[in-house]
Amino acid sequence: MSFKKMPFAKLILRLFVVSSFCFAATDFVFAQDKTMVAQRAEAIELVQQNRYLDALPVLEKIILSYPNDAELWAHFGIAIMSNSVTLKTPEARKKEQERGIKALAKAKQLDTQNVTALNLLETFMGSDRNDNFLDANPEAENALREGEAFFGRGEYDKAFAAYEKAYKINPKSYEAVLFMGDSLYAAKKYKESEVWFAKAVALEKNRESAYRYWGDALMNQKKTLEARDKFVEAFVAEPFSRLTLDRLVKWVEETGETLAPTEITPPGNDLAGDLKIDEKLLKAENGTIHWKLYGDARKAQIAENTRKKQRHTLSAEASAWRKVADAARKEIKSGKLKNPDQSLLNLIKIDDTGVLEAYLLIMRPHEDFGEDFFEYREKNRDKLKLFVVRYLLGLKS
Repeated sequence: MSFKKMPFAKLILRLFVVSSFCFAATDFVFAQDKTMVAQRAEAIELVQQNRYLDALPVLEKIILSYPNDAELWAHFGIAIMSNSVTLKTPEARKKEQERGIKALAKAKQLDTQNVTALNLLETFMGSDRNDNFLDANPEAENALREGEAFFGRGEYDKAFAAYEKAYKINPKSYEAVLFMGDSLYAAKKYKESEVWFAKAVALEKNRESAYRYWGDALMNQKKTLEARDKFVEAFVAEPFSRLTLDRLVKWVEETGETLAPTEITPPGNDLAGDLKIDEKLLKAENGTIHWKLYGDARKAQIAENTRKKQRHTLSAEASAWRKVADAARKEIKSGKLKNPDQSLLNLIKIDDTGVLEAYLLIMRPHEDFGEDFFEYREKNRDKLKLFVVRYLLGLKS
């Protein structure tokens, strides 16, 4: 996935405001028929058990009677997409996916807050969508799809056996070991599931699912700090996913912690997004006048990039921010700046910790320097994790 599609800023702003996405209240109008109401309750109970294939026929019976029920349409779309995986031919899967996309789009139109539904819609609406169940060995692929059919009906022992068959055919299949772990997790064998999540991480460290599932397994064992670390690793692996940031926010809620991101907000700016300097808002007495250095540096960089026909880089962006940090730090140290603006204090703190680049990539990414994320992550994974814990979540350690 291209970094240009990573909705960091919008996700962060939205998730800091909205505390919970799954099963949020909606303004749907209940059908008056008591049987229909009972069937809706049955469908919701099944999806809460993650038995989407069992829920699908129930949802298909009642969905048109609930035209404004965002929650139901979200689950309907997820159920269809789950079913598409189990179908045998690419043509059948594509046709079912198109049906699922329409249901998910309907849920989004109704303002669903279901993160899984929104994530699926974004994934399958993209031109670079992938079928993760494809395998060079047809037997392994068939076993994976068979496992999904069992899993979607709550037959977890049979699902595990099918996934295990795929694993024995192809020991390098991320999906096989991930879903073996998920089958054990669904059967509430949390400790046993960890072994398989660890195997999945070892196969592909830059995919988020195994970390997130592993974190859930740890949460169910009351190992909250270990779980947090896995959720942080999931976010670092795929920070562009709705699922990873949402799971971090939910961890905060579940543990009773307070979400306290460090904000660097110069006058006229918000928590995230592109930085825009309005010189009319800058003042010498609180040091915000130093943000003019950023504006001047960016103008010079833009002119040079245009002349040389080159893209904006992470190092260039960080250099512009550090001009502000260095100037404010010098004035504070000399005693000339006695009441510095909080944006400057936070900038200096983040720069001194060595995670300014991590801050820029996650909180204020640019479509050009965002491409540097992958190289930065490869060399600075620990810095990204430190930034997420200390400055995105606002935790001490």
